[in-house]
Amino acid sequence: MPTLHAHARRLLRFNAAVLNQALSLVAAHQKPDAPDYAYPVGAHLRHVIEHYEALILPSEPGVVDYDQRPRDRELATTTAVAQTRLHRLLRRLAEWSEASLDAPLQVRGLGGLAGDFHFAVDSSMGRELVFVASHAIHHYALLQPHCTRHGISISAEFGRAPATVAHERAGSPRERMTECAARRVLNDRVSLAHRPTAQPKESSCSVCFATA
Repeated sequence: MPTLHAHARRLLRFNAAVLNQALSLVAAHQKPDAPDYAYPVGAHLRHVIEHYEALILPSEPGVVDYDQRPRDRELATTTAVAQTRLHRLLRRLAEWSEASLDAPLQVRGLGGLAGDFHFAVDSSMGRELVFVASHAIHHYALLQPHCTRHGISISAEFGRAPATVAHERAGSPRERMTECAARRVLNDRVSLAHRPTAQPKESSCSVCFATA
């Protein structure tokens, strides 16, 4: 059975892999024939990056507040800025030791349906790394139809929960083929249903509630 340090190393590598998926997506939007970056990719990646920054580059040591994000518009619209910020996160993450994941921290934020009260709960660096990775994968899943529609090459694991990937790999070849076919059909339908006639303004974007 892996030791706690082995689990910590794997968790650090997992998060680095998640951030590198974002880097690959940014690079794909720097090609001459690439689709517009800001919508929807930039908006989602800005949201993902700022969550990672809240954890890895906190303004107050030992405290994480995902709600106090800068919501940097330049980060959402400029690929070079996104690349710089992702590389900085990867460098800082590479400096973390396995023991650092046990460090306690406090997570602060707003609760209530209208953000009408403040909360503070105890957590750890390791637990929050699990959260930001899962959160990023959720946003990547929302970008799968965009990648399919524009022919952007993504890995088979992009936007898919690790447990789902493991479950499918453990299934029969017939089950895997059926599930893959179902995902392709769903992506095609979503792509057709959400193909915009013009780029929406950020304030009226259909994903703003998920990327604010």
